[in-house]
Amino acid sequence: MLYGTIPGVDKKFSRFILGTMEFNNFDNEATYFAKLDQALELGINAIDTAQGYGRGVCEFVIGKWLKERGCREDVVITTKGCHPSFRDRVTPYDIGHDLLDSLYKLNTDYIDVYYLHRDDVKVPVSVIIDALNEHYQKGEIKSIGVANWTYDRIKEANEYAEANGLIGITIAEEHYSIAEQLADPFRRGSGTISGPKWADARKYFVDKKIPIASYSTLSGGFITGRITRDLVATNPDAIVEGTRLAYCHEVNFQRLDRTAELAKEKGVSIAQIGLAYAMSSDMDVYPIIGALNKEEMLSSIAALDLKLTKAECDWIDLTSDVRP
Repeated sequence: MLYGTIPGVDKKFSRFILGTMEFNNFDNEATYFAKLDQALELGINAIDTAQGYGRGVCEFVIGKWLKERGCREDVVITTKGCHPSFRDRVTPYDIGHDLLDSLYKLNTDYIDVYYLHRDDVKVPVSVIIDALNEHYQKGEIKSIGVANWTYDRIKEANEYAEANGLIGITIAEEHYSIAEQLADPFRRGSGTISGPKWADARKYFVDKKIPIASYSTLSGGFITGRITRDLVATNPDAIVEGTRLAYCHEVNFQRLDRTAELAKEKGVSIAQIGLAYAMSSDMDVYPIIGALNKEEMLSSIAALDLKLTKAECDWIDLTSDVRP
C-alpha cells in the first residue's frame, strides 16, 4: 500500500479509501466486520462513511468495530454530515448536531476528516467556516473537508479562512473519473471535476495542493466494461438509473473503448486502468473504492503499480487523438 498525508491528520493516509455506503443492515454486521478487517490487513487504513449512510447503521457498525478491535489510532475515519433531507441543512446548528451524532455512533471523540456532504450556496462561507472552526478548536475535527462543492465556493471559503486566521478546507470529495458526468446521478447535487468542463477546477486543486478523495472513480461500474452500448439500447432497465443517466453517453463509450484497448495492451483490467488514470493525475488523488471482497481489494491495490503517462491519459480522455 502507498500512503500520503492530509493536512491536519497526524496519521499516514492510505492511497485507497474504503467506501462503506452499503453498510445498511445490522444483520450483516459479521460481513461488514470481515471487510473492515481485510482492508486494514491489506494496509487500507482510511475508511469513508457518512452520518446518513444506511440511516445511521453504517456509523454504528464502524463504531462497534473500532471499539471491539481497539484500533482507533490505526485508522483514519472520514465522515460526512449536513446532507439535505426535507430542507437544506448546512447551518451551524446542523453541523454541530450531525458531528456530535457521528462522534457518538463512531465511538470516538474526534473525526480525522469531517466533510460537509453538500453545499448550500445561500449560506455565506464565513458562517460555515466559523462554525467548523469552533469544532476544530475543540479537537472534534482534525481536518475540514467538503463533498460535492464547486471549486469556486472552496476558493471563496479558503480565502475567507486565510484572511481571518482560520483553518480552511483541506480536502475535497468529488467525482473524478475517465467518464464525464453528463447528468446528476443523485438528482440532489453531485460534485464532479471530470471532463473538459472542469479543467479549471482541476488546475485549482493542483495549484493549491488540495487533495481529492475521488468517489465513483469507476463511475458506477461504467469503467469496468460490463455496461455496453448494446445493453443501453436493448435493456436499459438493467443499468442503475443514476449510472445510465450520468455516464451512458457516446462520448464516454469512446473513452471506454480506448481504456479497454490500453488495458488489453498492458494485460490488466479496465477497472485497474480507471484507478490508475485517477492516480496519474497532477492532482493528489485518493480513490474511494467500494470493493465487495478481499479479491476486489487486491485487484484495486494492484493498480498502484500502474503508471500512465500524460499522453496515455490524454488519449483515453479524448483530448488527444495521438495513440501513445
